[in-house]
Amino acid sequence: MDQFDKAFKNINNHKPKSGPANILVLGTETKMVDAIRASLEIHGHSVTTAPPTSSFEEMSDAGEFSVVFVSADSDETSTETLFESISLLSPTTVAIGYSSNPNTNKVIQFIRNGGSDFINIPKDLNRVAERTHALLQKQQEEKEIQDRANHAVRLCGKMNEARHLAEETSDALNNELANINCETQQKMQQCAIGAEFQTLLNQELEVESMLRTALGYMLTRVGAMNAAVYLREGIGDWGIGAYINYDRQPEQFQSLIDTIGPAVCPVISTDEHIKHVKNGERFADAMGLDPTDFSGNEVVSYGCFSEDQCMAVVVLFRDESRTFKTESINTIETTRSIFGQQLDTIVKIHRRAESHWPSESVDDDDWLNDKAA
Repeated sequence: MDQFDKAFKNINNHKPKSGPANILVLGTETKMVDAIRASLEIHGHSVTTAPPTSSFEEMSDAGEFSVVFVSADSDETSTETLFESISLLSPTTVAIGYSSNPNTNKVIQFIRNGGSDFINIPKDLNRVAERTHALLQKQQEEKEIQDRANHAVRLCGKMNEARHLAEETSDALNNELANINCETQQKMQQCAIGAEFQTLLNQELEVESMLRTALGYMLTRVGAMNAAVYLREGIGDWGIGAYINYDRQPEQFQSLIDTIGPAVCPVISTDEHIKHVKNGERFADAMGLDPTDFSGNEVVSYGCFSEDQCMAVVVLFRDESRTFKTESINTIETTRSIFGQQLDTIVKIHRRAESHWPSESVDDDDWLNDKAA
C-alpha cells in the first residue's frame, strides 16, 4: 500500500469527534441564562454569559465559540447584526434562539436570519443539552466533511504533481531510449559499412585498383562529389593518387588539384580529425587557396592514418546545396581508417617483394650448371 492509498483510507475511515464546547449565552433574564448555563455545564461544556448588547467580535477575541444562545425576548438585541457578525467572524458557529414566550413569528424570523434551533424556556430546559449536542454533532460532521474535501483536494494536487513528474520522467526516458536506439542503429549501420568496405579493399593488392574501389564505394555511400586523394611520395612530398571530377571543367580541375595538394596536405596530414567546412571560401582562405575556386561549395578534408602515420590525404567538395550530412561524415569516419590501414598493408607488401626479388635475372643454363656443380 503506497502513501496515496493510505491517505485515501484515512479519509474514508476518519470519524468525527464531538466533545465539550465553548458556548456563549446572550440574555438579560438572569434566571433563564443561569438555567441554560447549568444544563450545559453539567455536560462538560464551557459556558460564557454576556448581555445582548455585547459585541460578538469583542467576545470572539477571547476564544472561538461553537454555539451562541440568543434571547428572543430582548428588544436590545438585533439578531440580524449578530448573525452578520457570526457569518463574517465564525461561519461554523451554531446560533440557538430561546424565549420564555415564543410565538410563530419569533421562531420563523430567527430561523430566517440564520438560526439553527429555537428552544422554549423553561418548557424545553431539560432538552437543551441534548439538542445542543445534536447540533454540535452535525456541526462537527459538516466540518469533517469539509476537512476531508480539502484534504482530498490537496491530495489530488499532490497526485497531479506526481503524475506530471511521472509524465516528464517517462517522456525523458522515452526520448533517451529513442536516442539510444537511434545511436545503436547508426552504430550498427556504420559497423556494416565498415565490414563491407573492409571486405572490398581486402580483395585489392594494387594501389591503383584499391583507390578505384574505395572512391567508387564513397560515391555510392556519400553521393556525387569532386574528390582528390593525395598519397605520400616521400618525406614531406605528396602526389595525386586519384581524383573524381564531378562538375568542373577538365583543364580547370587538373590545375585546381595540383594547387590543392601542396597547400592542404602538410596541414591535414598532421591532424587526426575530419575538417568539415560549410563555407568553401573560408576553407580556401585558411589554406591559402583562391576563394573563387571554392565559392558556393562545402568542403570535407581528412587524413587516412595507419597507426600514427598519415598514408593519404583526401579532399571532397561539392555545391553547398548538396550538403555533407551527419550520416555522410560518419561514413567517412568509418572508412578512412580502413583505407589508411589497407594502403599501408599494400605498400608494405610491395616493399617486401622488392627487397627479396633478385636484382638481376639468372639464365636457366647458369642455374642448372650451378646446380650440377
